[in-house]
Amino acid sequence: MATMAHEPLEDEQDALRETFSEELIRHWMNERLAPEVLAHQEDLMERALSRIQQQSLALDVLANNPEGLSSSDHFRFMLIETEIEHARYICKAYARCRMYKLDKFFDHCLMDPETRSRLSKVDLEYCAREQTLVHNLLYDSVLDQLPIKYRKLDEDHMIIRPDLDQGVFIIVRSSCGPAVLPHTEPLMLEKGSKHFICYRSIKPFLESGHVKLV
Repeated sequence: MATMAHEPLEDEQDALRETFSEELIRHWMNERLAPEVLAHQEDLMERALSRIQQQSLALDVLANNPEGLSSSDHFRFMLIETEIEHARYICKAYARCRMYKLDKFFDHCLMDPETRSRLSKVDLEYCAREQTLVHNLLYDSVLDQLPIKYRKLDEDHMIIRPDLDQGVFIIVRSSCGPAVLPHTEPLMLEKGSKHFICYRSIKPFLESGHVKLV
């Protein structure tokens, strides 16, 4: 049976509404907990950086007030400063998660069409550089001492791939399904329910935003 993402009903739309901070955290946690590299959230990162810049300008305006900061301005200053640091931390953590997986799966990322389609131009350039460095290092230190038939690095068994069959914990943000499970009946995922489930089974619902990893 083909797995199809369930379209949320109008009364379920509230479950998908979230603040900017919640959206940022959700994508960070999804990236951190998914076994594969997820689609690069370029628009979200651009909005985050733009928001940080705008808030930094607001801090400058408050800090340069010739009359000093009132108690309410001081509270606002501290609040904006906290929001900036929070956003910076999440953006850096998100980038580190992606870089870790790009370092680990660079051959797979470059060879698998579906994975390539999820990567940004910067991601692909990084993978290409990493592949060149690692392959050159392996060749210079080991492979050039072996017979020619053993020097290939692009054979299937040499490629490190993410395990899409590993189990993950999810929370269902909006009812969806069915999730096709191995050796059992398809499972409808009800809003608010929590599951430990095969990643491959919920991959399309993660991509559509109907579930999140926890």
